[in-house]
Amino acid sequence: MLLKFWTGVEWLARALLCALLSAMVIVCLGQVVWRYAFNDPLIWSEELARYLFVWVGYLAAWFAWTKRAHIALDAVTYLRLPGLERACGRLVELIVLVYCGVTLHACIGFLRLTSNQPSAVLELPMSYVYAGYAAMCVLIIGDILIGWIYGARPPSPAVPQE
Repeated sequence: MLLKFWTGVEWLARALLCALLSAMVIVCLGQVVWRYAFNDPLIWSEELARYLFVWVGYLAAWFAWTKRAHIALDAVTYLRLPGLERACGRLVELIVLVYCGVTLHACIGFLRLTSNQPSAVLELPMSYVYAGYAAMCVLIIGDILIGWIYGARPPSPAVPQE
């Protein structure tokens, strides 16, 4: 049941990533059209695109983590020792888990601090923008823990295999 729940969370996060990226493209395109076609720049579009980009960056970092697509040192894989590869993989996961846990704890305090600070143009609470980091940490922590509980999961069918 937990695995099914987590699969749904991952699906929602991927859908949100696609929606935010699409919205960012539309907002930037709208800014260009209004500026050059109507000679009337939108005052809010640059700020919104920037905040969408922040969220896209954090969600994309989580997505890259799920595919283990981040830059890594792969010298251990050249030794062709599966036990050593698994141990190094678990060590990396442990380090990332601790890092995400510590920085998530700090981020929660930061979100409380910025909850009453409005953005310059849109007047959104800045904690909405900074919450992207917390979302990334929660998703990475969840991915690691689900992997430890259930073992390696089959890759998503939407991602082509090499």
